Amino acid sequence: MAFPSSLPIGAALAALSSGVFAAARLLPGDDLIGGLRRVQQDAGAEAMAVLTCAGSLRTARIRHADADEGTLYEGRFEIVSLTGTLDPRHQHLHIAISDGAGRVFGGHLLPGSEVRTTAEIVALILPDLAFDRAVCERSGFHELTITNRKAEA
Repeated sequence: MAFPSSLPIGAALAALSSGVFAAARLLPGDDLIGGLRRVQQDAGAEAMAVLTCAGSLRTARIRHADADEGTLYEGRFEIVSLTGTLDPRHQHLHIAISDGAGRVFGGHLLPGSEVRTTAEIVALILPDLAFDRAVCERSGFHELTITNRKAEA
């Protein structure tokens, strides 16, 4: 089945790709986004998806829904969930963390979130695709664009 090089936002299926799994462990003091960027850069990936991350943070910077600025949390937090996409210049990552009382906070992960003990990551490299961001006419925000690199070759 052939797919066009890209489809407009709102398309049910934009492109297919084979995938390569990458696993990494970040150490205490590492920046979570910085570590994900290293995985992406080491793989030479133009398209990467974060599948899972288990670990903890000592600082978390999160932009909550409809907020213009991020909120800084400091303490001992478990990473309950981390998922999203990375392209060579941008990332769209959602995180949920919990505190010692089991309260959960979540939203967009921002730079400056520091690993406390570990961050065990499994990511999917999509070598046939290239991700980028462009303003979406419907949402008004910079949203994911997907290009099929095989179709361009």
